[in-house]
Amino acid sequence: MSESEGNSFNENEEDQVVGLVEYINDQNAEIEQANLILEASESDSCTYSQGYMNRQALYACLTCTEKDKLPGAVCLPCMYQCHEDHDLVELWTKRNYRCDCGSDKLTSECQLEPLKPEANDRNIYNQNFKGLYCICQRPYPDPENTDEMIQCIVCEDWFHSKHLGTKDMNPDDYSEMICSDCTSKLSFLPAYNHLIVTDDSVQKIEKGDESEDIDVVDTVKDSQDNAENELNIAPKDKISENAKAGTSSEENCKLLNAKDPKKIIGSSFWVEGWRQQLCTCSTCIELYKKEGVPFIVDQQDTLQAYENKSRERMMAKEKQSEDGLSKALSSMDRVAAVELAHQYNQFKEELGEWLGSFKGDKVVKVEDVQEFFSGMQARKRARMDDGIPPSFCR
Repeated sequence: MSESEGNSFNENEEDQVVGLVEYINDQNAEIEQANLILEASESDSCTYSQGYMNRQALYACLTCTEKDKLPGAVCLPCMYQCHEDHDLVELWTKRNYRCDCGSDKLTSECQLEPLKPEANDRNIYNQNFKGLYCICQRPYPDPENTDEMIQCIVCEDWFHSKHLGTKDMNPDDYSEMICSDCTSKLSFLPAYNHLIVTDDSVQKIEKGDESEDIDVVDTVKDSQDNAENELNIAPKDKISENAKAGTSSEENCKLLNAKDPKKIIGSSFWVEGWRQQLCTCSTCIELYKKEGVPFIVDQQDTLQAYENKSRERMMAKEKQSEDGLSKALSSMDRVAAVELAHQYNQFKEELGEWLGSFKGDKVVKVEDVQEFFSGMQARKRARMDDGIPPSFCR
């Protein structure tokens, strides 16, 4: 083999190896995210009887959908039981849906709950149910576009970062995103522009191969009357009448008393906890309903709340498992139980130290992994050959 061939071989070999720590971290993050989505969902019965749930994991079944029709929403238990081997679109989580399995939206029958008397007329189906996302209407994953995708908390569609009408935002700098279309439709948002995270106060609007710099905010008229008209809220005297009628006290309405509300151009990125700062007077609550976003002040609506529910369940299961292990150990011979616990802890320690040695650009090959486990076996045999109880020997 020539030197050039040898170098080529080494380069190809290096292309095939992966930094183990980075790979494991990426895989663990994906697994954790998937577990958080699935854990909070029911696992053994169709969710239809629970009505339009605040949030649940959903799928769209392309196999059971007639041609040229939008697929229906399938809950997690029905996906497992009725559509396991079908062509499915994973919808992540969505709010206010009732399971369509067995309805006229799909051609198959529901095996978990065959009798579903009412049509799901409150379900709203968008392009996601066909496996398409963003304004570019592309699938995910998309071999032609690997850009990060961000979900709008209002329409719940997913968007490529470059198609949001803004410069790239650091995910660590904001809590939730509202896409450009939804931002422009919600009249109350300008009153809370102080809760928006901006990037140098400039947004990028993509226009084919061209781009145009646009100020994030465009100051509206300063007078209170014009601000009220711009935001489509009730006049102050009308709100006072409602307050006197006993609807609630709107004198401290954050929307009415907003100072210098500014029109928002493009998508909007919001700080952590911004929903808790929205006004909840009766007039504003009615406004949220009118504009189709009554969930905006529901703290249980957020994906974070949903994931927290999953974490609680996972912690409960972990504790149950630990209790089961403790019970099993307590039933074992004391020496055997101590030995098992010691070997488990020793394995964790050695594995952690070994993984920690792969830092920076250092990569690990298959033979490295084999060497690690071979070394463990060799050390174990050496301890046994010496006749020393392994629990008391490193």
